[in-house]
Amino acid sequence: MKYLWAVCGFLLLMQVTGKAAVPADSLQQRKKLSLTPFPALFSSPETGLGYGALVVPVYNFGNDSLTRRSNGQLLAYRTQKKQSSVQLTYNIYTNHEKFIILGNANYFNFPIQYYGIGNQNNNVDDYTIVDYKLLYFQNRVLRQVKRYFFAGGLYHVNKVYNIKSEDAQSKIYEQPANELDGIITSGLGPALLYDSRDNPLNSRTGIYVAYSTMFSTKNLGSEFNFTRHSFDVRKFIPLRSSQVLAFQGLGKFHSGQVPFRELALMGGGGGGAEIGGMRGFYEGRYRDRQMVALQAEFRQQVFSRVGFAVFAGAGEVNNKLSNFNTRNLRSAAGGGIRLMLNKKERLNIRIDYAVGSHGASGLYFDIGEDF
Repeated sequence: MKYLWAVCGFLLLMQVTGKAAVPADSLQQRKKLSLTPFPALFSSPETGLGYGALVVPVYNFGNDSLTRRSNGQLLAYRTQKKQSSVQLTYNIYTNHEKFIILGNANYFNFPIQYYGIGNQNNNVDDYTIVDYKLLYFQNRVLRQVKRYFFAGGLYHVNKVYNIKSEDAQSKIYEQPANELDGIITSGLGPALLYDSRDNPLNSRTGIYVAYSTMFSTKNLGSEFNFTRHSFDVRKFIPLRSSQVLAFQGLGKFHSGQVPFRELALMGGGGGGAEIGGMRGFYEGRYRDRQMVALQAEFRQQVFSRVGFAVFAGAGEVNNKLSNFNTRNLRSAAGGGIRLMLNKKERLNIRIDYAVGSHGASGLYFDIGEDF
């Protein structure tokens, strides 16, 4: 989601809790729980204007100043497109970062613009409104193997129900009847993480590599048997003290019987390998069994609190990897301004506008960089 007034709360939060990362007078001060509620107003192509409430807890489980602060977000909202959601995300770092626990638990009542499946949905107006409710939980538990490198596993469960469209010609009705009756998927598998970024909110140097395999099987309560491989690779190159060149590669690959809500999605801003972020396209504009996307971004700090970025990307979804062809790539490009709220944390407000192939476009207002 793209938060607007939530930025004000984050500014206050980061100013208060940012001091916990430096040596404090006491262990109690370093471990002090910060629990900050504030209103949230946001906008994105997928939601339009939305409003709600956001609570952000921050706590340090470490006995030293090097352990990153654990944090979470609890958000409840409603949008002008009659969407509503309750979302919990969390990032937990144990003492000395021996373990990292990353996850989210969400409820969505979320009408979407559904374009169907495949890479040829090129008419920006060729969609129908599909309504469904969703319960989603995913959790990764990772143990530090050596500096920057973590290994562990993930568990994923997803329930989609009350799937419907008022348009009898909607492409959603091309899906098998057992999907339209409701979808339950449940799977687990190995997960790896390498993260040497200097600052996850606004990286200038470092590498980020996340890889996972998930086996969804009826033995775990899933109604569909399929396998998913996901990767998210990022590289940050400082050109000058005020310039950064950033690259990201995303991939999601499936085999087996994959229901429509578990297919690889391309479009939207951010999301990592869970969503094939491609600013300029509606989230899920293109969806299929396989997805690859690449993007690059140049970031320039102009003044102490003002900067800009330009970016471009290309990607493709397809049923089979063997069908991928550079002639079928969908591309997007754009730019935006950056307003730095907190110099210590390099926390930015990001305002981006992007245009994509076949008349697509999108305006994005968010906290932190897209990747």
